[in-house]
Amino acid sequence: MKNILVPTDFSEVSGSAADYAAELAKITKAKLIFYYVFTVPVPVADTPVIAVPIEDLEKENMKLLHAMDKRMKAKHGNIEIELRTQPGFVVDEIITFTKEHKVDLVVMGVTGAGKSPGVIGSNATSVMHHAASPVMVIPKGYKFKKPLMVALACDYKSILPDDAVTKFKAFVKLFNAKVMVFNVLKPHELATYQKAATEVNLENMLGDLEHSLYFPASENLQHEINTFVDMHEADVLTMFPHNYSFFKGLVHHSATKEMAFLTHVPLLSIHE
Repeated sequence: MKNILVPTDFSEVSGSAADYAAELAKITKAKLIFYYVFTVPVPVADTPVIAVPIEDLEKENMKLLHAMDKRMKAKHGNIEIELRTQPGFVVDEIITFTKEHKVDLVVMGVTGAGKSPGVIGSNATSVMHHAASPVMVIPKGYKFKKPLMVALACDYKSILPDDAVTKFKAFVKLFNAKVMVFNVLKPHELATYQKAATEVNLENMLGDLEHSLYFPASENLQHEINTFVDMHEADVLTMFPHNYSFFKGLVHHSATKEMAFLTHVPLLSIHE
């Protein structure tokens, strides 16, 4: 891992993500890229707006980023940090950045259900679905733990893409972690040929990793995933958002609070 992109809005939520990313960078020797996307005020009819040159906004934002850089190095040591700021729409600019630069991981913050998610938190699900790089969302206040136990949620309804699994394996091998693959089954759910074929394929792809398979039964998918992660003390939960039938059942673009069960531990999303 060489480059970790950390979008920020200077909130406490994005601060938790920055702290987590810094600890990852120390272990992997990666460079952190702190990235602030700001909105330029747009004049509305009959509403007076004082126009501020974009260059002035960029200078003020860079001051904030430099202050953040100073705090992070004082807290985490002399890690390599690059500072970026530009105008635009947060989600669009982050997605474009991951496509145009060699970003190995995006780390963002989320607040959880019942709380104001902030600019970064409210856009995390959109970035997870469309970013070219793996995306990890960090719960507010989460204290870093080295990812030694990684849970992978899979419904076995479709063959997982080679590229996504390759990225997942690369992440796991960075920390020599153990993998727990689990498929939440509804009571009395029947096995299908597709699920059996997917299971065999996944077993072959994960063959060189230390891993175990689990098939807990529950009608409540969200509760069971949350319970599984807590019971097995997983350090990271991984999902593949290309599997829309599964992922959309858990995370809806219109209801970020649906992610509450995911925010007990960092969520790693690896897009196809």
